Amino acid sequence: GVSPSACKCQDRSEIVIGGVLHGVTTDPFWDIVFAQARQAADDLGITLRLDRLEPQPSEEIWHAKMASKMINLCNEGVDGLFVTIPSENVVRAIEECQNLNVPVMSVNTGAELSQKLGLIHHISQLEYTAGFGAGKRLIESGMSEGFCLNPEAGNTALVERCKGFEDALAENSIPYLGMISVPLDNEALFTANVEQAIDREGDWDGLSVLTVGASVVSALLSLKERRPALLIGTFDTPDALFQGLEEGTILFGIDQNPFVQGYMPVWLLTLLSHTKQHLQNNFIETGPSYVDESPSEALQVCVLNDFEVCPRPVQENKNQLTRIRPLGLALAAVSLALSTFFGVWVWLNMNRSCIKKSQPLFLGMICIGTFLMASTIIPLGIDDSIVSPDACSRACMAAPWIFSIGFTTAFTALFCKIWRINILITSSQSFRRVNVTAMDVMKPFAILLTLNVIFLLVWTIVDPMEWERNITSSSADSRSSYGICVLGRSGVSTAMISCLLVVGFCVIVLANYQAYKARRISVEFSESKYVAMCMVVMLQVLLIGIPLSVLVSEDPVPRYFVMTAIIFILTMSLLLLIFVPKMHFVNDEKKGRRKTNSTNVSGLRIVKNPHHQSGLSKKQVNDLENVFKEAGMHIGDTTELETLLTKAGINIQKTTLSKFSAAWMSSQVNRQGSQLNTGSEGAGSQCNEPEEEEEEE
Repeated sequence: GVSPSACKCQDRSEIVIGGVLHGVTTDPFWDIVFAQARQAADDLGITLRLDRLEPQPSEEIWHAKMASKMINLCNEGVDGLFVTIPSENVVRAIEECQNLNVPVMSVNTGAELSQKLGLIHHISQLEYTAGFGAGKRLIESGMSEGFCLNPEAGNTALVERCKGFEDALAENSIPYLGMISVPLDNEALFTANVEQAIDREGDWDGLSVLTVGASVVSALLSLKERRPALLIGTFDTPDALFQGLEEGTILFGIDQNPFVQGYMPVWLLTLLSHTKQHLQNNFIETGPSYVDESPSEALQVCVLNDFEVCPRPVQENKNQLTRIRPLGLALAAVSLALSTFFGVWVWLNMNRSCIKKSQPLFLGMICIGTFLMASTIIPLGIDDSIVSPDACSRACMAAPWIFSIGFTTAFTALFCKIWRINILITSSQSFRRVNVTAMDVMKPFAILLTLNVIFLLVWTIVDPMEWERNITSSSADSRSSYGICVLGRSGVSTAMISCLLVVGFCVIVLANYQAYKARRISVEFSESKYVAMCMVVMLQVLLIGIPLSVLVSEDPVPRYFVMTAIIFILTMSLLLLIFVPKMHFVNDEKKGRRKTNSTNVSGLRIVKNPHHQSGLSKKQVNDLENVFKEAGMHIGDTTELETLLTKAGINIQKTTLSKFSAAWMSSQVNRQGSQLNTGSEGAGSQCNEPEEEEEEE
């Protein structure tokens, strides 16, 4: 048997239907026909080739242009063609299309010629029947004489209407004054032609007229103002008909249903092209339908608007951030909350020695920096699902401002603090005491922050980023798009981004360099261990995140997730590595649980020998305290230090004297830090252990 899956689905956009109609742009009747044909094409999703002619100097030229259009469409290979047949001048063109195996059907005009040509369908009203019925209605209204107005004397359909009207009058022995040719769009010439043909004065009592074209109704109503007794009937339903029915100036109109005449041929030809099937009856009647009273006002509005159809909602995939945005905001909220929490915690514990030595100023800077970096997630999550494109463009520029300033603030704080401790360590090697204030190390921060602001201002003012929506490259039907922030049209944007990256890179390099210099210093003075851990986390995140961001550049949802994850991991690692250890030491200090294996003498911590049960004796500790007090804590060089130790009864080998000198230096740093209101050690330095005097027997 035949498998159903062997029949492929039909892409209707590949079906092309052509149309050639004699309705010119100045004839209002054809507005509806053309509008409905295009509506059918839109509903069916097919391609329609239908152009409308301008008025021509003569019917011969008019119909010749129609024939030329028919032949061109058929040679191009349309899947079906619908036409009007106003005269035999277009018959040869239709026959040529039939020879090319193009299905042809006719509408509105040319029922007899359509039947002779053997066309699939002819869609129109019964023209002769309509004219005959119009004559009977006018007779019932009291007409004594009648004539027919024809704006297209060569149109076979209009001639049939006048013929039906004439026969109705003849059947009732009423004089027929003939068919008068009138222009389509010249009211003055129209009036002159009619007046000349009738050639009588008065109000034309008992005289009736049937116009077989809608285009001359307005001119006919102007004529009635001069001849008020004239009885009027008209074909079609132009705008002026409804007003005439309400005022009683027009007796009736004949509706031939132009909506069906425009819509049905497109639908039937599409069905024929797709399924190779059609209706069995050749003639499809659309009228006549007599209109002798004005329809409701609502229906009139719909008619005037061609029964407009609401556009179908386009199933476009805009790849908006509606579903992923809550996740990004939740991650931002976590980072913002932790930054705020640690900032408040530092403020509440700033009088504790641990926080003093870690300098609350720099700890606060880190909290501010991470808060700003986390805030970047908010503008990154803005798209046209919640704001206008202009607001999206502003969000595009807000993101680099917030992140750049936050990054510089946080990592410059780390650099400045490690730099400060390195200055203290270096100066102590020559047994010099130095005073390094917080403002001394804030200068690099001020410089780097100023550079960031300058670059960002130039970028924002001269060549800002703009948000735009682009078609996804993989979208075959252009229904998949994505919103993205694009750089400005000049090279200023690229130059400013490069400068910002250089500044950020310099901050990282300087922080790592200072951390490397402090690598041999105890963690209670240097945060190099934690800076190194932060750098490792950052490197891993960037190595994975940047390539992923490039790969998903046309998909905003994963791109937003990747960028949000990078910012979240960066801020969380910095906060947790810096502040969690400090909270641990502050907690131990509060509970007094910290034990030490060292003896502190005037700020000098002397670690016990792990290989002996005892360290310094109580007498040695007291003697060393007295010696240091006598020296006033001022030691010029290593020789003086050795002399003081010997005086205290402490013998030390020359090879370990330099190490002991370092211990002395550390004690002075520790002493200096304990005297600062804001502290002097790095942000990541561990707090000093609670010092206990231990006695050895």
